[in-house]
Amino acid sequence: MPHPFTLSTLFLAGGQGSRLGGIDKGLMLFRGEPVAARLSRVLQQVGSEVLISCNRNADQYSQWANRLVSDPQPAYPGPLLGVLSALRVAKGSHLLVVPCDMPLLDVPLLQSLIALAREHPEQAVALQSGQQLQPLVCVLPLTLLNALERAWQAGQRSPRRWLIEQQVLTLRIAEDDPRLLNANTPGEWETTSTPS
Repeated sequence: MPHPFTLSTLFLAGGQGSRLGGIDKGLMLFRGEPVAARLSRVLQQVGSEVLISCNRNADQYSQWANRLVSDPQPAYPGPLLGVLSALRVAKGSHLLVVPCDMPLLDVPLLQSLIALAREHPEQAVALQSGQQLQPLVCVLPLTLLNALERAWQAGQRSPRRWLIEQQVLTLRIAEDDPRLLNANTPGEWETTSTPS
Protein backbone atom coordinates (compact mmCIF):
# COMPACT_ATOMS: atom_id res chain seq x y z
CA MET A 1 0.00 0.00 0.00
CA PRO A 2 1.55 3.36 -1.00
CA HIS A 3 2.44 5.83 1.70
CA PRO A 4 0.38 9.04 1.76
CA PHE A 5 1.97 12.08 0.14
CA THR A 6 2.08 14.99 2.59
CA LEU A 7 3.93 18.19 1.87
CA SER A 8 5.98 20.45 4.10
CA THR A 9 7.35 23.61 2.51
CA LEU A 10 10.56 25.58 2.99
CA PHE A 11 11.30 29.22 2.22
CA LEU A 12 15.08 29.79 2.07
CA ALA A 13 16.06 33.13 3.60
CA GLY A 14 19.28 32.22 5.35
CA GLY A 15 21.80 34.02 3.15
CA GLN A 16 23.78 37.14 3.92
CA GLY A 17 22.46 39.20 0.99
CA SER A 18 25.93 40.05 -0.26
CA ARG A 19 24.67 41.36 -3.61
CA LEU A 20 22.25 43.62 -1.75
CA GLY A 21 24.89 45.11 0.52
CA GLY A 22 23.99 42.80 3.39
CA ILE A 23 20.23 43.44 3.30
CA ASP A 24 18.13 40.43 4.30
CA LYS A 25 16.68 39.41 0.94
CA GLY A 26 13.62 37.72 2.38
CA LEU A 27 12.54 41.04 3.86
CA MET A 28 12.88 43.03 0.64
CA LEU A 29 9.66 44.77 -0.25
CA PHE A 30 7.73 43.28 -3.15
CA ARG A 31 4.66 45.24 -4.21
CA GLY A 32 4.38 46.86 -0.82
CA GLU A 33 5.13 43.92 1.49
CA PRO A 34 8.09 41.74 2.40
CA VAL A 35 8.62 39.00 -0.17
CA ALA A 36 8.53 36.48 2.68
CA ALA A 37 4.91 37.43 3.39
CA ARG A 38 3.86 36.84 -0.21
CA LEU A 39 5.73 33.57 -0.71
CA SER A 40 4.50 32.28 2.63
CA ARG A 41 0.92 32.74 1.42
CA VAL A 42 1.79 30.86 -1.77
CA LEU A 43 3.32 28.01 0.23
CA GLN A 44 0.32 27.83 2.56
CA GLN A 45 -1.85 27.09 -0.49
CA VAL A 46 0.17 24.03 -1.52
CA GLY A 47 1.55 22.51 1.70
CA SER A 48 0.63 21.58 5.25
CA GLU A 49 3.33 23.61 7.01
CA VAL A 50 5.68 26.48 6.18
CA LEU A 51 9.27 26.34 7.39
CA ILE A 52 11.56 29.34 6.96
CA SER A 53 15.33 28.99 7.00
CA CYS A 54 16.76 32.21 8.41
CA ASN A 55 19.88 33.22 10.30
CA ARG A 56 18.72 36.67 11.47
CA ASN A 57 15.50 38.64 11.96
CA ALA A 58 13.77 35.60 13.45
CA ASP A 59 11.14 37.77 15.15
CA GLN A 60 9.95 39.04 11.78
CA TYR A 61 10.10 35.72 9.98
CA SER A 62 8.21 33.91 12.73
CA GLN A 63 4.95 35.63 11.72
CA TRP A 64 5.03 33.88 8.33
CA ALA A 65 6.15 30.40 9.40
CA ASN A 66 4.93 27.43 11.38
CA ARG A 67 8.54 26.84 12.35
CA LEU A 68 11.92 28.51 11.83
CA VAL A 69 15.16 26.65 11.16
CA SER A 70 18.64 28.11 11.23
CA ASP A 71 22.09 26.95 10.27
CA PRO A 72 23.89 25.07 13.07
CA GLN A 73 27.18 26.38 11.64
CA PRO A 74 28.28 30.04 11.50
CA ALA A 75 29.38 32.14 8.54
CA TYR A 76 26.44 31.44 6.19
CA PRO A 77 27.52 28.03 4.85
CA GLY A 78 24.94 28.06 2.03
CA PRO A 79 21.41 26.96 1.13
CA LEU A 80 22.11 23.23 1.19
CA LEU A 81 22.47 23.36 4.96
CA GLY A 82 19.14 25.20 5.19
CA VAL A 83 17.56 22.37 3.23
CA LEU A 84 19.22 19.79 5.47
CA SER A 85 18.04 21.57 8.63
CA ALA A 86 14.47 21.59 7.29
CA LEU A 87 14.53 17.92 6.28
CA ARG A 88 15.50 17.08 9.86
CA VAL A 89 12.30 18.60 11.29
CA ALA A 90 9.72 18.54 8.47
CA LYS A 91 6.51 16.70 9.30
CA GLY A 92 5.51 15.80 5.74
CA SER A 93 6.63 12.94 3.56
CA HIS A 94 8.10 15.51 1.14
CA LEU A 95 9.61 18.98 1.31
CA LEU A 96 8.97 21.70 -1.26
CA VAL A 97 11.86 24.20 -1.38
CA VAL A 98 11.71 27.74 -2.78
CA PRO A 99 14.29 30.57 -2.57
CA CYS A 100 13.67 34.09 -1.33
CA ASP A 101 14.86 35.77 -4.53
CA MET A 102 12.16 34.52 -6.91
CA PRO A 103 9.21 36.71 -5.87
CA LEU A 104 7.10 35.81 -8.92
CA LEU A 105 6.79 32.10 -8.16
CA ASP A 106 3.10 31.22 -8.12
CA VAL A 107 0.74 28.45 -7.05
CA PRO A 108 0.11 26.94 -10.51
CA LEU A 109 3.82 26.49 -11.20
CA LEU A 110 4.45 24.90 -7.82
CA GLN A 111 1.38 22.67 -8.20
CA SER A 112 2.81 21.36 -11.47
CA LEU A 113 6.08 20.53 -9.73
CA ILE A 114 4.22 18.86 -6.86
CA ALA A 115 2.17 16.79 -9.31
CA LEU A 116 5.39 15.40 -10.79
CA ALA A 117 6.63 14.61 -7.28
CA ARG A 118 3.40 12.73 -6.55
CA GLU A 119 3.93 10.62 -9.67
CA HIS A 120 7.51 9.80 -8.60
CA PRO A 121 7.40 9.88 -4.79
CA GLU A 122 10.79 8.25 -4.27
CA GLN A 123 12.71 10.79 -6.34
CA ALA A 124 13.81 14.39 -6.06
CA VAL A 125 12.20 16.68 -8.63
CA ALA A 126 13.21 20.21 -9.60
CA LEU A 127 12.37 22.91 -12.10
CA GLN A 128 14.42 23.27 -15.24
CA SER A 129 14.17 26.38 -17.40
CA GLY A 130 15.62 25.68 -20.81
CA GLN A 131 18.95 23.97 -20.12
CA GLN A 132 19.24 25.51 -16.65
CA LEU A 133 18.44 23.41 -13.59
CA GLN A 134 16.78 25.47 -10.83
CA PRO A 135 18.02 23.49 -7.81
CA LEU A 136 16.36 25.69 -5.19
CA VAL A 137 12.87 25.11 -6.61
CA CYS A 138 12.47 21.43 -5.87
CA VAL A 139 10.50 18.76 -4.01
CA LEU A 140 12.50 16.27 -1.94
CA PRO A 141 11.26 13.06 -0.32
CA LEU A 142 12.28 12.97 3.32
CA THR A 143 13.82 9.58 2.58
CA LEU A 144 16.76 11.56 1.11
CA LEU A 145 17.67 12.96 4.53
CA ASN A 146 20.39 10.38 5.20
CA ALA A 147 21.87 10.84 1.73
CA LEU A 148 22.07 14.59 2.26
CA GLU A 149 23.56 14.14 5.74
CA ARG A 150 26.31 11.97 4.25
CA ALA A 151 26.94 14.35 1.36
CA TRP A 152 27.18 17.34 3.70
CA GLN A 153 29.64 15.53 5.96
CA ALA A 154 31.68 14.64 2.87
CA GLY A 155 31.93 18.32 1.92
CA GLN A 156 29.15 18.74 -0.63
CA ARG A 157 27.90 22.34 -0.65
CA SER A 158 26.27 22.64 -4.07
CA PRO A 159 22.50 22.00 -4.26
CA ARG A 160 22.80 21.57 -8.01
CA ARG A 161 25.54 18.95 -7.86
CA TRP A 162 23.82 17.09 -5.02
CA LEU A 163 20.51 16.94 -6.91
CA ILE A 164 22.25 15.65 -10.02
CA GLU A 165 23.86 12.94 -7.87
CA GLN A 166 20.31 11.97 -6.77
CA GLN A 167 19.28 11.59 -10.43
CA VAL A 168 16.79 14.42 -10.08
CA LEU A 169 13.73 14.47 -12.33
CA THR A 170 12.93 17.82 -13.88
CA LEU A 171 9.83 19.75 -14.81
CA ARG A 172 10.82 21.70 -17.90
CA ILE A 173 9.48 25.18 -18.46
CA ALA A 174 10.42 27.95 -20.89
CA GLU A 175 13.83 29.50 -20.41
CA ASP A 176 12.27 32.96 -20.29
CA ASP A 177 9.37 32.12 -17.97
CA PRO A 178 8.90 35.38 -16.03
CA ARG A 179 7.99 33.52 -12.84
CA LEU A 180 11.65 32.55 -12.47
CA LEU A 181 12.92 36.10 -12.45
CA ASN A 182 15.81 36.15 -9.98
CA ALA A 183 16.06 39.41 -8.06
CA ASN A 184 19.50 40.02 -6.60
CA THR A 185 20.13 43.76 -6.85
CA PRO A 186 18.14 46.75 -5.56
CA GLY A 187 17.36 47.72 -9.15
CA GLU A 188 15.96 44.28 -9.96
CA TRP A 189 13.76 44.35 -6.86
CA GLU A 190 12.47 47.79 -7.79
CA THR A 191 11.67 46.66 -11.34
CA THR A 192 10.12 43.41 -10.16
CA SER A 193 7.94 45.19 -7.63
CA THR A 194 6.28 47.33 -10.28
CA PRO A 195 3.01 45.67 -11.36
CA SER A 196 3.02 44.93 -15.07
